[in-house]
Amino acid sequence: MDTLTDDVVEPRYATMPRPRRVWLVVAALIGFAVVTVFGLVVVQDRSPLDAFDRWGRQAEDWADNHAALVTVLRLVEVSFATVGMIVWTTLVVLAVLSQRRFRAAAFAIAVMIATSLTTTAIKLSLGRGRPEWQDATDLLASKSFPSGHASSSAALAGILIFLAWSFLRRPAARWTVTVVAVGMWVAVCLDRVLLGRHYPSDVVAGSVLGLSMVLLGIAVFDPARVRVHGR
Repeated sequence: MDTLTDDVVEPRYATMPRPRRVWLVVAALIGFAVVTVFGLVVVQDRSPLDAFDRWGRQAEDWADNHAALVTVLRLVEVSFATVGMIVWTTLVVLAVLSQRRFRAAAFAIAVMIATSLTTTAIKLSLGRGRPEWQDATDLLASKSFPSGHASSSAALAGILIFLAWSFLRRPAARWTVTVVAVGMWVAVCLDRVLLGRHYPSDVVAGSVLGLSMVLLGIAVFDPARVRVHGR
């Protein structure tokens, strides 16, 4: 019977080519610039994103009429809050460490911490309030932009996809991880809008921020390279 170990490819040892590293950094900086522009726009009166953000009210009104859906949304909310993300990240790191991928483990930890700290810093600096139409259960009073759930789930999804395509041999395993990771990310993003916890622009910016952190982390850590004895 195949095991997870059997499905893991032998590591590569060559460092990442400099041009690839540069392009990853450039892509990450573009993502950070997009988040910055979104942040500057959404805190202005008569923001050009107002029409887009008002869609969130319609989405929350629709979800509020479906009690079973709201129950599921609340479960997603709790599962991917701060404690939940710590648990998910720990599981990923332990799985990576079990294969002695120490560089990849450091990459995952650093990206998740950097994403959380940056998200919090932006929230405090911009001070955007929560939507007035958020679900009445456990109202959130913290700042809204960008969405921490969206940024952390995007970062986690990006980490999972990168590790899958770097270390798993079988295409079926790679695609399974990819589909699950993207599905998780999308579910969390929809959850934030349908519960009215965030404006849609919060979720978009949070997602871009998380993915940009992943790109920067890949450039810094080169996590697909593994150091072994005698090399």
